[in-house]
Amino acid sequence: MIRRFTCIVAALAAAGSFVPAAIAADPPNPPQGRFSDDWVQVYMAGGKVGYGHSTMTREGDHVRTSNDIVLKLGRADARVSISMEQFTLETIDGTPLEFGSNLEASTMKTKTRGTIKDGKVSMTTSQFGMDQTKTLDFPKGAVMAWGQFREMVRRGFEPGTKYTLSTFTPEIREDGPVEAHTEVGPWEPFEFNGHKGKGHRVTVKMESPIGEVEMTSWLSRDGEPLLARMPAPGLGDMVLVASTEKEALEEYIPPEIFMTTTIPVKKRIPYKQADRITYKLRGKPGVGDQADLASLPETDSQKIVRRADGSVDVIVSRLPRKPGTETVRLDRKALADYLDANLMINTKDPELIKLAHKAAGGAKDPYALADNLRKFVTDYVRHKDLNVGFATASEVCRTREGDCSEHGVLLAALGRINGLPSRVAAGIAYVPVFGNQSDIFGYHMWTQFWIDGKWVDYDAALRESDCSPIRITLAVSSLKSSGLADLSLPLLNRIGAFDLEVVDIQTRDNG
Repeated sequence: MIRRFTCIVAALAAAGSFVPAAIAADPPNPPQGRFSDDWVQVYMAGGKVGYGHSTMTREGDHVRTSNDIVLKLGRADARVSISMEQFTLETIDGTPLEFGSNLEASTMKTKTRGTIKDGKVSMTTSQFGMDQTKTLDFPKGAVMAWGQFREMVRRGFEPGTKYTLSTFTPEIREDGPVEAHTEVGPWEPFEFNGHKGKGHRVTVKMESPIGEVEMTSWLSRDGEPLLARMPAPGLGDMVLVASTEKEALEEYIPPEIFMTTTIPVKKRIPYKQADRITYKLRGKPGVGDQADLASLPETDSQKIVRRADGSVDVIVSRLPRKPGTETVRLDRKALADYLDANLMINTKDPELIKLAHKAAGGAKDPYALADNLRKFVTDYVRHKDLNVGFATASEVCRTREGDCSEHGVLLAALGRINGLPSRVAAGIAYVPVFGNQSDIFGYHMWTQFWIDGKWVDYDAALRESDCSPIRITLAVSSLKSSGLADLSLPLLNRIGAFDLEVVDIQTRDNG
């Protein structure tokens, strides 16, 4: 099952770009050296899951901002450790110059560095000794961490103040701006887990074409962060609480975050015989209005019927396979995003290339090729566990470890190397038994190949090439942008936000 922390990390990465820090002196002209040093504790699902540390340092006429986040997440009987380091280097007037990040999730280590010059941003991502570099237009007038905080202090905290800043937030979007809509609320009390105080309520919504992240913070009169909340669907909120270094680093036992998001159904589904299933999805009271079920994607196997009451019917059908009958010409230019290399799917990796040729088994027909690749990945991932981060295909190629995300990404990579356009689908899938639960839907990821003009499902984790209609697609992605944010932000407001009913099942026997 797809792990929720992909959404969590993407949200925290975005949060790190706009959580302000305190300045004791004049904001436009801070003193030399480190002038801001803040620690926070991170809570979810009623328990502590990690800590964060942010600093701002003036170096001559430049300001370096650093944000470090460390998380431990409980998943069934496993624990996942994630750490993320981010930095930006900007001029004293807020012009971005450099940025970077280091992400470690289980055995995955990814390093990104970027420079901004002459209206261009050049980014290099490194993993397993391999570099991928891209150069894009830098969004005109966009700011990063210091520039955004500087503008926030300049605008002040008068209740009712509203403004929008164009920001460059590569964790959410690399190829354009992310709009930060800021609104200042009243000076008011706040409370969480014994932490009480008063502060300016400031809401910042980071909005991009792939989704949005919203954080509500309470700040001191100097702009010092006291407490912040952001959505963690199905778990209430993710809460960041200002603390001392000692408090932040204290040991803790992370809460379970996976089993709480499964969706029970009232009937057993004959998934091997099912040919078409109609589901009804309805937003949960109080949280379902954020789920935006009306915008669920339609695919070649999934159709959406929107109802006046806000619910949707999702009709999922098993797609017929007709090997040897391909009639639609492959448009490589139009499908470039689904054939090109990216951070998650590095088709230039020599080890992946070698594996892809082995997995193909000499098949030329696209359906036979896809089936060979699916069967190969199912068997190749030997250690099927939950303690891996959202690993790249290069990592899975080497470790042979992971769950549905790793199966899905590796299968997509092997397809691309063999000329099959691929993308990943994220959503929910039916599982008869999982842990101590039965007849549930859990969050899941699988692969789709473009064959004969259609996106066709293949699921290496659940061992299906002729996929039964037990999957509901909530988002699809080429993983072209950021592997985490590109896929997780569309899911962020949907996890744990709706109920599901199985309305009708048509099997191969009853038509």
